[in-house]
Amino acid sequence: MVKVDVYLSQSLIQDEMQLKDRNVIVIDVLRASSTILTALVNQAKEIIPAESVSVAARISKGLGNSVLCGERNGKIIEGFKLGNSPFEYTTDAVKGKTLIFSTTNGTISVTKSKFAKNCVIAGFLNLSAVVNYAASLNDDVTILCSGKLNDFCIEDSIAAGMIINGLMGIKGKANVELYDSGYMSYKLAKHLAYKISKPDRGKLLSMLADSEHGKYLASIGFGDDLKYCAELDKLDKLPFYRNGVIKLKETFEQEASEKSKMKRVNISSKPNSKD
Repeated sequence: MVKVDVYLSQSLIQDEMQLKDRNVIVIDVLRASSTILTALVNQAKEIIPAESVSVAARISKGLGNSVLCGERNGKIIEGFKLGNSPFEYTTDAVKGKTLIFSTTNGTISVTKSKFAKNCVIAGFLNLSAVVNYAASLNDDVTILCSGKLNDFCIEDSIAAGMIINGLMGIKGKANVELYDSGYMSYKLAKHLAYKISKPDRGKLLSMLADSEHGKYLASIGFGDDLKYCAELDKLDKLPFYRNGVIKLKETFEQEASEKSKMKRVNISSKPNSKD
């Protein structure tokens, strides 16, 4: 039996220890999840999430080849180089660079997951990859919806419901146990026909366009971001948050493999104490 717990806003996490040793899926559909994923696919070295502008600025002082990125109220922070539109995070802009990233909701959710056993970042762009990863854990899962300004937002809850629906498809409905918030997210997604097996992409975009935050983003010139963020399973990658940084899961695995090889080489190169 897999238990799935859903927090409908990051404001419900009052203590970082609430997520200690949990398998956490962080969702911020509009737009941090999509921007983080896009930046890493476009070869950013790593992303350091910062919960505030002042923390981001402080981190940047000690790092070379870093870029300050982020938004407040949907708009680029004054003095920062990049905002929170995934279209800004081209290969030319981010390749090989450390991105210090601070957003209104998403990066707060990520930093609150610092003590998680595993933390993966999800949006519609990589939803199936996240479902498959979560199913492979054979363990309980906590889904943390970033929400909007400490409150519920429909797009994150729909994404959570689609992840739950996908898990039920793999594990069997009887083998997935839900609490009320997860049950609500699941039923909402199912009712609106955003099934992961046969998604209605037009309805997905329509939902984003009709959402409170979607309307706001469109009003300040980011309507195309909604179309991009609604592209289900466009990128088959998993951003992981570990030791204070976000990298692709495969990057962490490659680094661990290289470290293990170096350790074996160092051990084998030591002189024999009997010589």
